Amino acid sequence: MYPATIRLRILALAALALLTAAAVYTQSPAQSPTGGHIAGNAYLNGYFHIAYTWPGILKPLPLPSAAQDSTPSQYAFALFSARQGDQPYGVVVSAEKLNVAGPHSTGLKTSAEFIDRLANSLRPGPVLSNITRSEKKNAQGMTFSELDFLMNGQPSSTIATQVGGYLLVFKCNAKSAAEIAQIKNSVFAMRLTK
Repeated sequence: MYPATIRLRILALAALALLTAAAVYTQSPAQSPTGGHIAGNAYLNGYFHIAYTWPGILKPLPLPSAAQDSTPSQYAFALFSARQGDQPYGVVVSAEKLNVAGPHSTGLKTSAEFIDRLANSLRPGPVLSNITRSEKKNAQGMTFSELDFLMNGQPSSTIATQVGGYLLVFKCNAKSAAEIAQIKNSVFAMRLTK
């Protein structure tokens, strides 16, 4: 048996090792695409190293459960959503892993390819009109591929950008052109945190 002073030193070293491990664990980046959280009026995701601040006209909904990404073959992840009160308007954010074939498609390689596929699937008519495609770059140099359209006269937009090996996809809709502009501007203002 060890003398009391040695036992205390061993106990102190073990406690220090546990505290150090806990500090390293809390400082490490999120290990899952769904590892984001809300801080103030921003959605922060350590896995993608992004900060997205939604516009004041929207209120965030509860974040999706981290259990959604427990299947190893899964390639699409729900990240965040916010809407305008009880109205069916707002933004839904998801991530899709690049170069992974899904059940109904080959793997996507770029945000432009994603928007092109979506644009080619839309059929103009009485429900869908004014379909336009564009690209934008924000102040940090992030490139966003965008598809805008009217659905039953209401403005809608799908915006995609590449972050690492994933596409971040923002599906937006609103009651008016002014409101969709606010939502889209919040997407283009998204910033990298690393």
